[in-house]
Amino acid sequence: MIFSILLLLKILLFMNITNIQHYKFIIFFISATTILFIFSIIHFSRHKRKSIFELTLYIIISFLMFVDVMYYSHFNILPTVRMVSLIGQVGAVGDSIMELFTFNNALFILDIPLIIFYVIKIHKNESREYNKYVKWGVPAALLILIIAALSFLKVKGLLGPVSNQEFFTYHIKDIRNTLLGEEKAEGRSLVTQEDLEKLKERSKLVEGEYTGLGKGKNLIVIQVEALQNFVIDLVYEGQEITPNLNKLIKEKGSLYFNNYYQQIGRGNTSDAEFVTNNSLYPSDENSIYEEYADNTFYGLPWILRDNGYTAWVFHGYKKEFWNREKAYVNLGFQRFLSEEDYQFTEEEAVGFGIMDEVFFSQTLKYMKELDNIDENPFYAFIITLTSHTPFKMPEKLHTIKLKEEHENTMLGDYLQAIHYADKALGEFIQQLKYEGYYDNSVIAIYGDHFAIKGSQQQEIDLMSDFLKKPYDLDEIMNVPLIIHIPGLEENRTIERIGSQLDFLPTILNIMGYENQKGIMFGRDLINYEGDTFAAPLAYATKGTFIDEDVIFHMSRDGIFKNSYAIDRKTNERIENIDSLRATYEKVIDEINKSNYILKKNLLKHLIENEGNVNLDELAVMDIPYEKKIPKCNDSVDQLYQNAEKGRNILSVEVKWDYNGEKVLLKDGTSIDKLIQFMKENIETYVILRTSEKDESLLLKIKDDYKDLINRFIVEMTDFESHANLTSRAYKHVMLNLTENQYTKEEVMEFLNRSPLAGVILNSSSYDKSLAKELKEMNVLVYVDNENDMKIVK
Repeated sequence: MIFSILLLLKILLFMNITNIQHYKFIIFFISATTILFIFSIIHFSRHKRKSIFELTLYIIISFLMFVDVMYYSHFNILPTVRMVSLIGQVGAVGDSIMELFTFNNALFILDIPLIIFYVIKIHKNESREYNKYVKWGVPAALLILIIAALSFLKVKGLLGPVSNQEFFTYHIKDIRNTLLGEEKAEGRSLVTQEDLEKLKERSKLVEGEYTGLGKGKNLIVIQVEALQNFVIDLVYEGQEITPNLNKLIKEKGSLYFNNYYQQIGRGNTSDAEFVTNNSLYPSDENSIYEEYADNTFYGLPWILRDNGYTAWVFHGYKKEFWNREKAYVNLGFQRFLSEEDYQFTEEEAVGFGIMDEVFFSQTLKYMKELDNIDENPFYAFIITLTSHTPFKMPEKLHTIKLKEEHENTMLGDYLQAIHYADKALGEFIQQLKYEGYYDNSVIAIYGDHFAIKGSQQQEIDLMSDFLKKPYDLDEIMNVPLIIHIPGLEENRTIERIGSQLDFLPTILNIMGYENQKGIMFGRDLINYEGDTFAAPLAYATKGTFIDEDVIFHMSRDGIFKNSYAIDRKTNERIENIDSLRATYEKVIDEINKSNYILKKNLLKHLIENEGNVNLDELAVMDIPYEKKIPKCNDSVDQLYQNAEKGRNILSVEVKWDYNGEKVLLKDGTSIDKLIQFMKENIETYVILRTSEKDESLLLKIKDDYKDLINRFIVEMTDFESHANLTSRAYKHVMLNLTENQYTKEEVMEFLNRSPLAGVILNSSSYDKSLAKELKEMNVLVYVDNENDMKIVK
């Protein structure tokens, strides 16, 4: 009993730390009944060492909760099994992890030694015998409650939103998806030829302000670790935190972008590098450098190389970290100077490794080598290191006199670290001036991501008090961008909203070069006149965005109506968010398209075919178009008869046999007859429909007939089925809404996130406005008749 009680308390703490906002009661109910069910089975057993079993299970669940909250405290999302692939990075961020080891997080494991002592020294296994009705009745009743709750959620379409937040169902779903694989088919092409032409149009150089001022000059881009925008022009107790950056901003020729935002994914710093150089969104599943290192890219290094430049990248850390050594080759960098190329003593190492001053000094020597390769200009991409969290600097580098309340806090440590980083930057800029590079190079400096993430309430309170305004997503994601252009006779602050996604088109305008082979999702922040936004993917739910007027927080459960928005000017909550849906949908659309380009390695096809690509060949949705799909449920003969008439898509209904071991067609025929038909008619696709509520029927067909998987189209009746049916399973999925349990808004929202091959509506009662909107999304819409399914015109 004690184990259950303690875990129930931990569930409440878990819900509080992971910021559960919606469906709190049902989430706690499912967690609580699951715990009681599991421990009741052990408790009522006759096993002599059941206390040891209970203890072991208690430790496992407590430790898993601990891992979850530690991860959530840093990334603002729950971890997945796939993140185990990044375990090699943990050693490098050990100090950062310790910063997350708060008292609340530690509560999940602090009691374990006491519980072990209690079980071994004090607690005895109960010898009490229970009535068989109690032994079996209590677990059975709890199981029924769990099944009833999950069934209720499924009927209401809430199983997905709840399982995204509830402890047990989240991990069960994650493990299931991992075993099946997480590569989800998109159902239809997310990039049409029209989309492709629009994206190519973005890549064209449109002359405007500052166009070509940097042409023929070197380009030096410096990505500064954890440089947040709030430190710019910050005077702390009479001390200027970033005097050298402030001075650079005020110099003639400098452009300062003060509404510039990080655009990272799971790869943190490495994603900032990727997005900056390529103007593609990061993956929301894994680090770009880990997941897509073998892809073909065409970003800043390649563009400049095609214009005579030599491109090198400099970083004073291990070359294999974030898979940089491999990824940089396809990004277009010709040489990677990593930790092994730098010489430094223990006294010259801070935190991760080489201190910025030593790093910059030796980087300048390598830049001279780079400059002497030929008469052409060079591109140097430089990544700093010293100001990395947790910002623990040696006392000798503490030059900021802190107020007592900021001593030994993350804020105080950060001010010391970023002040040192600014000092090292200032010295490097002076060296560039002395060596003659300053007047012949465009220099861009920006922050990779936030320093103080604000996932802990004490951090938010500390920062809000310090800044005298809310420390919200706007402040957390805001990083500075400074571009110095030699020869420009003005300095200017540009307030246009932008992100690292916009760096490439902005710098290409200044350099005067056009992206002739690639695709860019960003905008030239100097000359583009349309609306812009930043759409963070990490530390926020997909769909979140910041624009000129609002900060829109997409709900963790993925439902738009549960989201909220804050007015950027008044910091007040906006009551009606309906007007923000258009921007939200645009954000989702852009991210989906970029993700599709990554998954399909689209740039490879564009470059190899000189800008032309057959999207039909690349599209996941490669099924033929049919105005009418016959239902062939009465006999296999119907399949052959319709095939002879030239029908390329046919529909059949499948079911289990009585023992649930074999798959049959509706008329009782073995599915082997269907398989034989498909082998004889190789251009025919078959829609698999079933009244069975168990997805295992369709998954068995997938396992048994993998060679035909791309010619099956499976029908799903609820959103929750999507993950199972598409995770390395079926490419083609249709949504059956004949017994619709969702609102039009929910259907549209789901299809925006997870495009499908088609939607089936009830022929007698379908919503014509829904059908119209679906067709506008290029979704095939069918109505379900007695003998066939017909396309909605």
